[in-house]
Amino acid sequence: MNKFYLTLIIFFFYFKITLASVKVNSIIKLDNNVPEECGLSFIFDHKGFLTEAMVYVKKTDGNNTLTQFKIISKNQVKKANIVTASSELNKIITEEINSEPIFFMSGETNQDSMSIFFQEILIGGGNVLIDQSSYEIKGPIDSKVRLEYLFCTGEMFLPNYESNKNE
Repeated sequence: MNKFYLTLIIFFFYFKITLASVKVNSIIKLDNNVPEECGLSFIFDHKGFLTEAMVYVKKTDGNNTLTQFKIISKNQVKKANIVTASSELNKIITEEINSEPIFFMSGETNQDSMSIFFQEILIGGGNVLIDQSSYEIKGPIDSKVRLEYLFCTGEMFLPNYESNKNE
């Protein structure tokens, strides 16, 4: 029984779980009134500084999307991830770009994988992991943010997306 408590203490010491609240906003970037990028922004206090984690997608040709994951913080971030019930963002986006002081990952991703990731985070929440800290995203995310994200991606992935873009 003592080994269990020692293991639990070591776990919490090694991987600090922060109970700070995470504010969630939608990201919508338009090009000629047609959504070009859609995503979510998570704002929280990380080691005394306001930090923003952003994940957003852009439609590409075929069955893929360009997905970008960025952390903006005054603290140096060596590793980061967003984890949902069955997905880890750094396993979906495999290309990390070192651009200190901003942590940045970008890469072509499968639309289905990203759909599942966003569905899980919008409904069930998840965790933003930065170095040894974890910030809980409580689900379901606010209905206004969910609707903005869903409307944005719905418009972006319309079959007539290219014809709408040229109008």
